[in-house]
Amino acid sequence: MISVRAVATWLPETRESLADALADGRLTEADAERSGYTRVPVAGPDLPGPVLAVNAARRALAASGVAPDQVGLLLHAWTTYQGHDLWSPPHYVADQVGAGAALPIGVRQLSNGGAAATELAVAWLRANPGSAAVVTTGDRFCLPGFDRWRSDRGLVHADAGTAMVLTATQRAGDALVLRGLASASAPELEGMHRGDDPFSTARHEQGAPIDLARTKKAFFAEHSREAFTGTATATAKRVVVTAAERAGVALDDPTLRYLLLPRIGRLTFELYRPVFAEVTTAEVLDLGDGTGHLGAGDLLANLADLTALLTPGEKAVVFNGGGGYTWTAALVERP
Repeated sequence: MISVRAVATWLPETRESLADALADGRLTEADAERSGYTRVPVAGPDLPGPVLAVNAARRALAASGVAPDQVGLLLHAWTTYQGHDLWSPPHYVADQVGAGAALPIGVRQLSNGGAAATELAVAWLRANPGSAAVVTTGDRFCLPGFDRWRSDRGLVHADAGTAMVLTATQRAGDALVLRGLASASAPELEGMHRGDDPFSTARHEQGAPIDLARTKKAFFAEHSREAFTGTATATAKRVVVTAAERAGVALDDPTLRYLLLPRIGRLTFELYRPVFAEVTTAEVLDLGDGTGHLGAGDLLANLADLTALLTPGEKAVVFNGGGGYTWTAALVERP
């Protein structure tokens, strides 16, 4: 098992409400209904994604008891523009937190980026058990490149940094223990974020802000929505079952309290809740009200919230997914 020494979410202070966005025409009534959320954190220009990640990483490291110079691997995941072209955000994050001995690596798996980075960190720790790994995410969704309200209809994007410190050894006071982890993908669905657009030679050559409704419409002109839904629900069930098997935990175990969903709105809750009800007695929760979708950071933010929700000995599954498509489930226990 892998120890989660500490996990943290860092949110900017400013909040914008969906009611205000609806009132001034930035959000449609239908999209507000699809979301089901009420407000989201919004970062100013002084808080780009990598800075949000640094803030979260400093918080997690301070709580972990791991010194920055003990970190051997730093994985940074993101979904949207990080502020510079032809530049490495993970090296910036490592430098800013004092992890000069770490190997910094970037992970681009869209909304499943934090989960994918966690998979890689776990594998690395098994090969390097005496070291520590840090996973960070940081996203700021802003114009002109991205419209948090309309670039992906019904999915409200918000700004945040998240971070987690992992080790292969446990100690008293650890936040969580990662007992089981599983991922699966369906690469035939990558066209949902590509549509029928030609390959570009520069950013936003297809227009700005990004319009994912357009690419999805093009994809579904040639593929059925039912096929996507069937693949998504079947794969979701499979990764949850596999993570539980790897953890050696029955999905009807009374100590398995919650199954947390990615923070992507009411429609996703309605899609996945009945599927998971078939395999587990855990309560299915969406903790996105008040945060919205945190880009690559949903899985880590959910883990951070679990540290307050679980009592010692209780367990939970965190389920996540992202474009491409890839789905991940992590089963954790509060020690």
